[in-house]
Parts: sequence; structure tokens; C-alpha cells
Amino acid sequence: MKTFLVTGATGYVGEEVFRRLRAEGGKVTALGRTRPKTDGPFIEADLTDCVGLHRALAGRTFDCVIHLASLPGDTGNPTQMVQVNINGCQNILEYARQADVKRFVLASSISAYEWYPATRFSSPDYLPVDEEHPCRPRDIYSTSKRVQEMLAMTYYHQYGLPTTALRLTAVVGPRGRGGGRGWGQFAEQLAGGQRVQVPHFTADELCHYVDIRDVARMCIIASEHPRAPGQIFNCCGPEPTRGSELRDIIQRLAPGIEVDFGFPWSMAQGGELAFDMKKARDILGFWPEYRMEDSIRSIQEWVDSGGLDQAVVADNSYESGVAAT
Repeated sequence: MKTFLVTGATGYVGEEVFRRLRAEGGKVTALGRTRPKTDGPFIEADLTDCVGLHRALAGRTFDCVIHLASLPGDTGNPTQMVQVNINGCQNILEYARQADVKRFVLASSISAYEWYPATRFSSPDYLPVDEEHPCRPRDIYSTSKRVQEMLAMTYYHQYGLPTTALRLTAVVGPRGRGGGRGWGQFAEQLAGGQRVQVPHFTADELCHYVDIRDVARMCIIASEHPRAPGQIFNCCGPEPTRGSELRDIIQRLAPGIEVDFGFPWSMAQGGELAFDMKKARDILGFWPEYRMEDSIRSIQEWVDSGGLDQAVVADNSYESGVAAT
């Protein structure tokens, strides 16, 4: 049985990865500052505390580390961003090197290219964006994700640690918080049945999303495939979505509800963004299963089943409004 260490297992994406690994028979240990709500082995440690982290992990080894713990956006504190996203990543990479971990999977972001909602939008050099597109991060969050990738690839080339990085687009799913907090707000609005706001500035804007279930699937495939090490892959849905298409999906699933545009977290900010999954298909044999309608339906089903009443608040111990990815 393969053994996994998942950082950020209490986070938005981390919970889904943890759950899927367990469902597929993996022996999974969570690492974080707070215990996850799911049962299973847990190591309490802070990634920014190198000495404490290595003490907590002393004598332990795993077949694979899946590193999902990052601040999900710019906190306004650049020192904190470097400590958590960059130093924390290097600390867990160094543990993996010393422990002779067989595979290390990093959850990066398409922000590593340059696109982040809080910065002025710059049109891509071409569409769809593939992994060869230049990276031009211009804010601390995007820079931190690009540096994470560079560290992971350095550990692969210099130290032989088998690392893979996945550039996630905006992740859609129920239980939204942290990096998916906008979808948590969307779920609350959907439950109200009157009006929802979608993450597009206009009906014409083209954005690209990925279902949280496909993220978990791709993390697991990247942890197993022999050709994954040393590679960076886009991680997105089968196709991009225009604002008008998203509106139509929502109104099919919730007839009569009003859909507003102008959401402040739009990635394309009125323009167009789309990403290419050809590299993952050609090298890993991976293709995303879930379309945008599937993702919105999963949120609606979660709301209808009482999910909002059972929602768990994310770990905000670093700073108010901040949670693991």
C-alpha cells in the first residue's frame, strides 16, 4: 500500500485530495496546524517552522508528498507570503529530499504565468495558453507560486527528487473557502434562490475553471505516472466558459434565479483566458472529466443536501481571511 503525506489537508482542495486517496486505498497522513475533520493519521506541524517541521517528521517516510498548503491569495503582507508559500515549500521539499520520498507533487497556479485578479490584466501571447507560454508574475502571490515551481524543479534537477507541479486554474466545487471562497459565497446565494453573482466581469468574458474532483484525480495520477517527474502541467477543465454560458448553466439548474456579472475576482477581467491540456493528455494520459455544468450541479446538490448547515470554517490562524489552498 502506498503511503502519502498531504499538506494542507484541511483546506478546500486538500480535503478532496485526502478523501479520494483514502477512497482509492492509499494510506494517507495529513500534515497541518489543525486536525482535519476526517479520521486518519495526523501530524501537527507548521511548514514555516523548519526545525519544528523536521522534528515532527523525524523517523517518518512516505512514498509521496502532495503539497497543497499555501496562502490562497495576497494577504497584503509580503513577508508572510514569502514565509508561508516560499519558505514553507522549501522546508517540505528538503524533508522529502532527506527522507528519500519517491514522489513530490506541488499544487501551483496558473497565476505563475502572470494572471491574478488583483493585478491589471494582460492578454496572453496566444490562446489557449500552454506550458511553454512565458511566465511574467507581477504580484507577490503569483511570484510565490512561480518560485515554488522553480524550487521544485531545482530539487528535481540538482538533487534527483522526483517532483511534479500542477498549475491549477480557478477550482470549482462545494464547501468553498480559502482559494474557493468565492464559490462558498455563490453557494449561499444559490441557496437564497433570488440572485447569484458569478466570477466574470461581462457576459462575453472567457475564463477557465477546473472541477475540484479533477484536481484530486490529477494529483493522484501525477503521484504515480513514471513520466510525471520533472514536469509542469496545466490543470484545468475540458473547455473554458464564457460568462453567458455560465449564466445559462445556472438558470437551467435554478430556473428564475437572476445572474449578475462584475464579480471582483475575475481572472480575465473582461478579457479572455483559456488553457491547453494537451501536455497532460500526451504524457500522463489524463483528461478532465467534469464540465462546468457538472461543477455547478455539484454545488447545488451540496446546498440541497444541507451542506451549508454543516460547513466547517477553514483554519485562519495565519491571518484573518487566510486559509490553506
